[in-house]
Amino acid sequence: MLWQTQDLARLLAQDPHWQAPKNIAGITGVQIDSRQIQKGDLFIPLAPPISARDGHQFIDAALASGASLTLSAQRADHPQVLPVSSTQLALQTLALGARRRLSNDAAIIAITGSSGKTTLRTWLQHILTGFGRTHGSEGSFNNHLGVPLSLARMPADTQYGVFEVGTNHPGEIQPLSEMVAPTIAVVLNVLPVHIGHFASFDALMQEKLSLKSGLTSSGQLILQSALSASEPGPHSTFGTASSADVHWEHVAGAQATITVGKRRFALEMPALGAHLIPTAAACLAVIQALELDIQTAINRLASAPLPIGRGNVEQIGGITLVDESYNANPESMGFALKALATRGSGRCHVILGEMHELGDLSPSAHERVLALGKTLDTCLAVGPSFGAAAAAMNVAQVDHCQDIDLTDYVSRLSEGDTVMVKGSNQVFWKHQFMQSLRQTIIDAT
Repeated sequence: MLWQTQDLARLLAQDPHWQAPKNIAGITGVQIDSRQIQKGDLFIPLAPPISARDGHQFIDAALASGASLTLSAQRADHPQVLPVSSTQLALQTLALGARRRLSNDAAIIAITGSSGKTTLRTWLQHILTGFGRTHGSEGSFNNHLGVPLSLARMPADTQYGVFEVGTNHPGEIQPLSEMVAPTIAVVLNVLPVHIGHFASFDALMQEKLSLKSGLTSSGQLILQSALSASEPGPHSTFGTASSADVHWEHVAGAQATITVGKRRFALEMPALGAHLIPTAAACLAVIQALELDIQTAINRLASAPLPIGRGNVEQIGGITLVDESYNANPESMGFALKALATRGSGRCHVILGEMHELGDLSPSAHERVLALGKTLDTCLAVGPSFGAAAAAMNVAQVDHCQDIDLTDYVSRLSEGDTVMVKGSNQVFWKHQFMQSLRQTIIDAT
């Protein structure tokens, strides 16, 4: 049981509209999407402006799908529909209650950064599961809805919690960090992405560093070493410099030598790519802060999964498909394109999607990325942000991924070729482009 009914009643008792449920022992899960309901869940319907649609319209569907209870700020005409003044506030109350009920010995890690948050969170969860009961965010639940939902789903006996905290507007990270109340806060990196709503890069950096605001009294801050000069308070670092608390050298493929404190270790990464080394180092910096066994963590890291759309590799009919379709920024684009050029001995092809939320940096960033893409055997640019650069460089370009004739594209591939797809989330991911490309390759073999 995730939440006993009496615990829900205790948390929500201050709400003037609250009425405790009868004849229901508790709930086994929490959902804000009625399509995800499983038997025994609590459904919390949210409404605009914090959600695109009014979830109250789907209360009956949630109950029909097996929800034990549902909250509502609009109706109370069913014994399983519990009235509250605000479903958003109720979700936040549940999140705060979940954090408070943990043991004082529980370690809670909050992660932010411009790139790689989900990979770091996934790897840390994989590692920490070997040390104790671990809970974390799902997918990329890192905003004003995802963070409280992830907290509300946290079991009371959790020993290690790992949560992503994201932002694309000033002032978003601090309240989320204070909600998570981390014992360890990690700023993986700060890059000029999601910068469109910030006055400057420094403003973006300060927003990321505000993750420390929620740290518990004995909490620890871990930073990429490049950020150290911007943070006057106590912190530990990871980076390439030998002065960093965790640093690496001798990178070759998926292998590297890494120093944690004063001890050196051979590191086997779970995937190729120099851009993943800082993520691995950040993992080990957390393990060091937790005073857990480093070698055990390194052994587990070697088998850690990659989140879907972040570099997953598969072989289909002699063609290697690299799925980087979930997200993109100028730095990750550069790393991925350079790594692609080292894969296998066959031809290398890339389908590049435009990058979003770059503000005034967008034209030059797209030009630089396209110049790298053009060095491969073929490059296809997707999105109007590539328009001017593609025309100047004589690179094929379309405005939307649906404009690509996949049958024709696949017909030009040969056994031994590698194809990488990388772009911002809205370019490929929301249109299930990788599924279509994958199926077209299967049909052609």
